[in-house]
Amino acid sequence: MRVYRVPERIGAFLFDIDGTLYTDREYGRFQVEILVRELAALRGEPYDDVAALVERTRAELAAAEGRASTSLGNAMAALGVDIGTSVEWRRRLIRPERFLSADPALSAALSGLRERFGAAIAAVTNNPRSVGEATLEALGVRGLFSAVVGLDDTMRSKPAAEPYLLAARLAGAEPGACVSVGDRYDVDLAAPLGLGMGAILVDGVEDVRRLAEALA
Repeated sequence: MRVYRVPERIGAFLFDIDGTLYTDREYGRFQVEILVRELAALRGEPYDDVAALVERTRAELAAAEGRASTSLGNAMAALGVDIGTSVEWRRRLIRPERFLSADPALSAALSGLRERFGAAIAAVTNNPRSVGEATLEALGVRGLFSAVVGLDDTMRSKPAAEPYLLAARLAGAEPGACVSVGDRYDVDLAAPLGLGMGAILVDGVEDVRRLAEALA
C-alpha cells in the first residue's frame, strides 16, 4: 500500500472495484479474454493475433499519454469498438457471481471506514454500472455504497476525470475531500490526484481490509 495524499477531512472514499475490492486473477483474465474474443470474432482474425494487437495498442496509448498503462476500454475504442459497444459486450458477457462470493472481512473493513471517518463510500468502475453493482452484490457489500459510477454513466473510461467528478457529486463530497483507492496508479489514481483528490494505491483486497488501520 502507498498513500499519496489524504485530505484533512475525508468526505468520501471512491473505490475502484476490479483488483481492488477482490483479488482473483482468474476472473481478471476472464474479463479481458472474453472481450478480446468478441473483438477477434468481429474482425474475423485469430484470437492470439488480436490479443497481441490489443496489448500493443494499450502500450502505444499509454506511451502517448505519458502513462505506464491505460484501460482496456480505451484500447478497444482505438481499435474501432466504441464505448457503447464495449458497454453492451460487458453487460452481456461478464457475470461476477460466477467467480466471487461474499467477503465478511471486506464488509467489516468498509463499515469501519464509514464509521471512523463519517465518509460516504462510492465505486468507480470501467465496467457498466450493472456489472459493478453485481460485483458488489456478489461480495456482499452493495448496501455500503452510496453510489456506483460505471462506464455507461459518463461514456468515458478511466483514467478520464469525468467518472471521478460524477462519483464525488453523487457521494455528496467536494473533489478535494475525496480519496480514490485503486490498484493501478495510472488508471485509478493519476486523474484523481490531478483533481486535487487524495489517492491510495493498494495491492488488492488485503490492503483494503487494513485501510482504516493504515490511515490511523
